[in-house]
Amino acid sequence: MKKRIFVISLFSLMLNMLFSQTQIVLWHSYRGAEKTAINKVVANFNAQNKDVKIKALAVPFDAFPDKITAAIPRGKGPDIFIFAHDRIGGWVEGNVIEPLDYYLDDDISENFVEGAYKPMVYNESLYGLPMAVKSIVLYYNTDLLKNPPKTTDEMIAVAKKFTDPKSGKYGLVYENANYYYNACWMQGFGGRVFDKNNHPIINSPECVRSFQFSQDLFLKDKIVPPEVSNILVTTLFNENKAAMAISGPWFRGEIAKNIHYKVALLPIISETNTRALPFMSSEGVMMSAKSKNKDAAFKVMKYLVNDESAYIMAKIGKQPVANKSVYSHKDIADDPFLPIFKKQIKYSIPMPSIPQMTFVWSPASSAINAVINGESPKKALDKAENTVLKNLKAAGFK
Repeated sequence: MKKRIFVISLFSLMLNMLFSQTQIVLWHSYRGAEKTAINKVVANFNAQNKDVKIKALAVPFDAFPDKITAAIPRGKGPDIFIFAHDRIGGWVEGNVIEPLDYYLDDDISENFVEGAYKPMVYNESLYGLPMAVKSIVLYYNTDLLKNPPKTTDEMIAVAKKFTDPKSGKYGLVYENANYYYNACWMQGFGGRVFDKNNHPIINSPECVRSFQFSQDLFLKDKIVPPEVSNILVTTLFNENKAAMAISGPWFRGEIAKNIHYKVALLPIISETNTRALPFMSSEGVMMSAKSKNKDAAFKVMKYLVNDESAYIMAKIGKQPVANKSVYSHKDIADDPFLPIFKKQIKYSIPMPSIPQMTFVWSPASSAINAVINGESPKKALDKAENTVLKNLKAAGFK
């Protein structure tokens, strides 16, 4: 009888604990080492906390922003999610994300490395806690190439020596039909997404020239393989079939252990004598405006950017984390790659975070895809510009 009472009591206690727990759903798009790292951070939090638990879900990057935009206004989706800052403006205006000022006890901007905090601020309110500061760099296989090219002319010349399509070997691999990656050439040629009045100018002569450069790398110079995906970039680099690759810090976690490589700044564009200027993104954790457990959600957010978690993301995830204190760890300070990633940030331009940027991605991506496949850069970008202007007008922008 006593045993039965004990079992019932224990069962009741377990039920009470279960139903008293608050579950915070976290979405992210990490893969490889970054996914391993975030899973470890989540496991640590869950082991340390009884009242709040994290349920993490990996969502494919390409579908991520659209899923957030569609799900949260309907009361669906995550409580918190990790993404770059460029969508903040649109998500604020669409009441998708929650301002964090109410939850902050003091100014935390000094806790982060240069360039990480400001992009998370929109209309003087903070909308995300920075986790990493990212831009693309040049990776090169040191068994194939001893020194990285300093200019694009040199990059092309070196890449041609290693390119042999019949053997599946290429001098340069990167997602050349992706607007994000093309931005390094666009901005190096002097092109920008918006003018000083936030009007789109994606069909400016400089932007057209950069698209022609991207097309030439593929169709004329033939140093880039066809139909390049992130999977193909990783595969060719890991099979010693790519001398150089352009990617971000996430790529480190996907490189095979037997591959010897280094990273370098993106080259100087020979025609403009200006270094290629990629987009810089401050990647942070944001809160759903529809979360029903906002206090618990912020508790998780603070944990994701604390010293312990940031160290895991740097050490295991190989991220250039935003938490400044992590760089005092000797093993992080001595990392041979982080200085290059940090230096490239100085030669980068923050992605625009105004709401208008949301209307640019799809038409611009369609344009670069068409150009890589042979369409006139001016024709493709004029079409993209007209689409952006039409959609902005329909959305109420002047």
